Amino acid sequence: MNRNLLRITAIFLVLGTLGQAQVAPDAAELLNRMRQAHGGAALEQLRTYQETITLTLFSGPQPQARLTVTNSIDVLAQKVQVEYRVGSNLVQAILYTPEGGQIWTAESGRRALEPALADDFKNSFYQSWLGLRFGGTGRELARLEGMRTFGDVRGRAVVVRTRGTQTTYLVDEQNRLVAESYRGSLGDFTAYYDGFRSVSGLLIPFQGRVYVNGVLFAEIQVQEARVNPTLGPETFKLP
Repeated sequence: MNRNLLRITAIFLVLGTLGQAQVAPDAAELLNRMRQAHGGAALEQLRTYQETITLTLFSGPQPQARLTVTNSIDVLAQKVQVEYRVGSNLVQAILYTPEGGQIWTAESGRRALEPALADDFKNSFYQSWLGLRFGGTGRELARLEGMRTFGDVRGRAVVVRTRGTQTTYLVDEQNRLVAESYRGSLGDFTAYYDGFRSVSGLLIPFQGRVYVNGVLFAEIQVQEARVNPTLGPETFKLP
């Protein structure tokens, strides 16, 4: 083996070691404990998920609109259908697939989903409690950042990057996800989670608040959560 080849081999080994060091063992262990707290094997085996929520949108401190939203998620195929209703009337629907997606509105029909919004949907598979199904494995980055305070919530912070998606989780003493912060299409998001309930072995937050750039954007109240329902092709279809 000549000197140049030895040098290249040494550089490769060093870079490999640095890459592995991006996932700190204590951070990976905390992520494993979080996965266990939110369902363990049931979370790892999650295939589909569907929820109906009441979404309250804000403009300043005052509620601007209240919608009923149905989210249908195929975890394995990474497809999402979101339907927005005012009363019983469907006013908007979004279909996301790994190839992109479309958005439909009652006023203007269909159009292509904007790339930035499509990225938000892609990233959602690696954020919130859904992203905890990986535990400490398959992460590109995981590190602890000590005690942090997001708004009025305090906990241990762990920074995680998975397949290019990065978020900072805030964890309580029961290893539950109580808040997170990440960058989205509208700016800097901070989400708060509360009202935990057990559904088919999963621990799911039934209440949430979302801030964008430090301003209250939405409040969420889950009305119904279904774990591993049958979601056929008709589920992922726009009007």
